[in-house]
Amino acid sequence: MADYLWAAGAVSLWLGVALTAAHPLMLEDVDAGARRALFQTLATLAGATAGLTLTSVSMLINVLGKKSAPGQRELPLERLSPLHRRQIGEVFLFAIPGLGLLVVGALVTVVLEGDGPTGLWIPEAVVFVLAFASVLALLRVAWALRRVLAIATG
Repeated sequence: MADYLWAAGAVSLWLGVALTAAHPLMLEDVDAGARRALFQTLATLAGATAGLTLTSVSMLINVLGKKSAPGQRELPLERLSPLHRRQIGEVFLFAIPGLGLLVVGALVTVVLEGDGPTGLWIPEAVVFVLAFASVLALLRVAWALRRVLAIATG
């Protein structure tokens, strides 16, 4: 939830500065083709990253569920408590819905804006909140992966 609060704060700051300076609120004055390309690219990146994150979840389940053979030394990841295993899984699973929402939001924005000469700042702001929150969630996923690798190899 903190990701969305930080993202909403950043986009609100952007909107506040734009209102104060009497500039367009989001990408309203950007060329329609450039806006379309940006939102299509965001949708593509979010979809690909969601797929990669989902694959990482299945691999993580396999790794965290692996047990040492009877009579052998305990594997490093076996020492993680069930609470820590759940927290690691939640980091990954939190990122996927946000990325899915970003795909949908970006594509809806492309459709709503069409070839109009100006953009629609409300759907653009929603997409930017989702994009910023997704980046924060993916940074946490990378951190969790780094920690799991450090535990597994250390």
